[in-house]
Amino acid sequence: MQVTGQVSPPSKRMKVVTVGDPVLEGESQPVTRFNRSLGKLLDKMATTMYHQRGVGLAAVQVGVPQRIVVVDYGEGLMELVNPEITHRAGSEKGFEGCLSVPGYMGEVARPIEVTVTAQDREGERVFVNVEGWAARVLCHEIDHLDGNLFIDRSEEIVRMDPRTRLRVVFMGTPEFAAIVLHEMVDANCAVVGAVTAPDRPRGRGQRPAPSPVKMLALESRVPVLQPESSADDADLVRHLTWLEPDLIVTAAYGQILNRETLDLPRLGCINVHASLLPRYRGAAPIQRLLMAGETETGVTIISMDEGMDSGPILLQCALPVLDEDDAGTLHDRLAALGGDMVLEVMDALARGGIESEPQDDDRATYAPKISRGETEIDWSRTARDVVNKVRAFAPRPGAWTRWRGDRIKILLASEDDGSGGAGEVLTVAPEGIQVGTGDGTCVLRRIQVPGRRPISVEEFVNGYDMKPGEILGGAEEEVHG
Repeated sequence: MQVTGQVSPPSKRMKVVTVGDPVLEGESQPVTRFNRSLGKLLDKMATTMYHQRGVGLAAVQVGVPQRIVVVDYGEGLMELVNPEITHRAGSEKGFEGCLSVPGYMGEVARPIEVTVTAQDREGERVFVNVEGWAARVLCHEIDHLDGNLFIDRSEEIVRMDPRTRLRVVFMGTPEFAAIVLHEMVDANCAVVGAVTAPDRPRGRGQRPAPSPVKMLALESRVPVLQPESSADDADLVRHLTWLEPDLIVTAAYGQILNRETLDLPRLGCINVHASLLPRYRGAAPIQRLLMAGETETGVTIISMDEGMDSGPILLQCALPVLDEDDAGTLHDRLAALGGDMVLEVMDALARGGIESEPQDDDRATYAPKISRGETEIDWSRTARDVVNKVRAFAPRPGAWTRWRGDRIKILLASEDDGSGGAGEVLTVAPEGIQVGTGDGTCVLRRIQVPGRRPISVEEFVNGYDMKPGEILGGAEEEVHG
């Protein structure tokens, strides 16, 4: 299993003391001995800081009253021994929090620019000149060394949402999951780890590329776990145990969690599913409901069990399917709704719990993964069926049909009156290409030919010589260029 970021066992971490502990109120003593013990302390402080999702940590916060801080404000780990601020410039108010004052933030005036002199773990002199957020971080940590907390300097203190105190592991892979994760990160949720699929070959070069969830997690400095297969279950559970999650949130993860994983977090595991369960359980609810011509869908948050999307319902919200919706637009609206809903459920769980309702298994329908063959347009179906298939697979992977030996993708189409043979091109015009179906006709409005970008039907008509009377689809061996 590939692990990116800090995921360390408890033996390598230290306990963070919180407000009220007298050790936070005293002045720290200078370090005089630069030895192996100092190095071990710095290592454990850094591991503790990353585990707690902090950007800085003073030694006094782990019960050691010495003038030592570690920080990582986005430029990598920095160790500062005996730091002193030698220059300050400007002043700016901003909100900040502290690992030793969990659940609160305060508005504090800090210098805009500071210069700090310090020593490294070997005793060598270092100089740091920073501004903005980095200056705030350094001032905050050096304050700890003098027995000062941000609440002592704050003009306004606010209590953070209870959900921000939950340690959450997120599991998911595609863009839908990334949108949900983005909502959680934006809401200051303590996402302590992300589990996603291994990097897969993508694009023309087929080079390994990270999933959308991995890219967002790395941008947000969240450790990433990438199990190769179910054979990694024991390794995954061990790393999840080290992360100490209160809750696991999954969205489009694509795997059923085993009982050991389900039992690991104290608040259990919840799943964000893009349908009104128990309808459309499975991997492809958005595509399946569009193919079926549904006019309403929604998002369901469930408490997970060992079945496939079968756990009790915690929250459910309906969403209309608009006539102009395709899989892309509906996906984005459902993902945004799911992000809002998961925050609501997390808030309820953090406040003490939420009622659940068992699913009615007798009403369950299923949405299995889409096979490649299903994306081909069958022109013998009704015009409504063809349009629904186009909507279900736009913008990706695209519903396709054969034309002159090539596979062209139809990314936008509408129903129209009239009749004609199945797949017969009836009219060709910049406003649309009319094609016959088993019942009614379709008007093609957006097309993609192999190796080219999607284009409007007007661009297609101007660039390609499609003629009335040609037949789209049919057996490949019967098509002649």
